[in-house]
Amino acid sequence: MGFEVYIRFFGETERVGLPRDSIRSLFPVIEEESEPDYWQIRYDNKNSCKIGVTSRESDRGMLKGMYVDRPCGDLRLWEGLLSIVRMGAVVMFWPGGPPVIASQDVAAGLPVDMIDSIGAPRVANSVADILGMLKES
Repeated sequence: MGFEVYIRFFGETERVGLPRDSIRSLFPVIEEESEPDYWQIRYDNKNSCKIGVTSRESDRGMLKGMYVDRPCGDLRLWEGLLSIVRMGAVVMFWPGGPPVIASQDVAAGLPVDMIDSIGAPRVANSVADILGMLKES
């Protein structure tokens, strides 16, 4: 797939961040091909991509955002991304797609400018929901 998926934290999650180690453990990071903030992940010979992360300035162990460069089709990648969306006030989006959240409770805290620019949020209860939204966009 030739696009990027962005994961943005907001509200309390943005202020505090999410643990780098917890997020990194969701993916098969290839250490020798990765940098501290740009991870090469590989599921098999046909499914690999890169994840860029941004740390909090005051604590490099906590992340304040991330993106996936050219996400692969392996369902385990999308399961990991959905796990992150479920970790708090987190939204996932990509060009042409809606803001994706884990529950309607999160919608109230979404930045108004995001909703104005890319549309109303949609809840993903499963990886199938996310893949369906990708196909629609």
